[in-house]
Amino acid sequence: MRQFVIISILLIVGFLGKAQSDFSLTEGVSVLTYSLPKTELCFEVEIETITEKPGVFYLYSQRYLAVNKVIMEEKSTLKIKNIKMTSNTIPDLKRRYAVEVLPKSVLNGIVVDSQGILCGVNVEPKPVVQCDRNNDTNNNVTIGDQSSDILPLTQEYMMAGSVAKMAEGAAIQIYNIRSSRLNLLSGDVDHMPDGDAMKMMLSGLDKKEKELTELFVGSVRKSTTKHKIYFTPENPVSKEILFRLSAIRGVVDKDDLSGEPYFITVTPEKFQKQEPDPKAKLEKAVLFTVIPASTNITISDGVKDILKSNLQLPQLGELMMLPESLFKVPGLSISVDNQTGRLLEIKK
Repeated sequence: MRQFVIISILLIVGFLGKAQSDFSLTEGVSVLTYSLPKTELCFEVEIETITEKPGVFYLYSQRYLAVNKVIMEEKSTLKIKNIKMTSNTIPDLKRRYAVEVLPKSVLNGIVVDSQGILCGVNVEPKPVVQCDRNNDTNNNVTIGDQSSDILPLTQEYMMAGSVAKMAEGAAIQIYNIRSSRLNLLSGDVDHMPDGDAMKMMLSGLDKKEKELTELFVGSVRKSTTKHKIYFTPENPVSKEILFRLSAIRGVVDKDDLSGEPYFITVTPEKFQKQEPDPKAKLEKAVLFTVIPASTNITISDGVKDILKSNLQLPQLGELMMLPESLFKVPGLSISVDNQTGRLLEIKK
């Protein structure tokens, strides 16, 4: 197995060598351990819920307001409004390594971040960049004021005891409001209000007319809910179900057949592997970095794409080994990107 790993790594980097062992502890030997990074994808799915509710006077909308387009029954519809993608960097436990501590060795200066991910050798540690998991709870935002259960009618019509009579009273108020608005806009009033007062009066009239009109045509309320979904690609995938959207319960698990599926496709770039040089000198690999794969990520509903993005994914990239001879230079420093595992700089 070890020989297979060694051969695979050497094929990648283009020359023969002896690979560093995976993380292990040997009795009596002091080691420094590090991990290479892995990217976890975080999708924030924003769901819009549209709730339609009929007005109490919808049967009288044609008689009193000459309106035919009214909401006849209560129903709710859900749709995806937006999907945003962020990422977390986590340790790749499949790429965890140990370096033996030796006297005066440059490798004694290995630096890792708070998660144990390699930052380099003889460099300053780097911060860990993560999306905020403290906001994973669903956030609900309602657009539009909720209708009051109390009908905005005068005492005369409220005590009529007839729905038709109350509908007539609501319609009369609507026409009175429209007449008042027209008088204000045309200046046909005894005391013309100033600019700010005019705006407040018109706003109040608009609000009252909306409340009364909804008693006939019905009301529409929109609310948004945000859900976070985490996905860590270990291999390229094509149209794998990421989640489902239920018309009743919103975002549900990918195994819940009550919802319509939404798919994720992860397509990394293809690396051209170099054939090893049989005449190359054998060298021992003492440190590993990564050439991350430029990866296209797509979310779709099976018909159209909802999200397209490109990200550097280290776990789908290729290992690159740094040979033992490189670390014989005193004062050597190596900088590694702890987000992607990419080798950034070597200073001698």
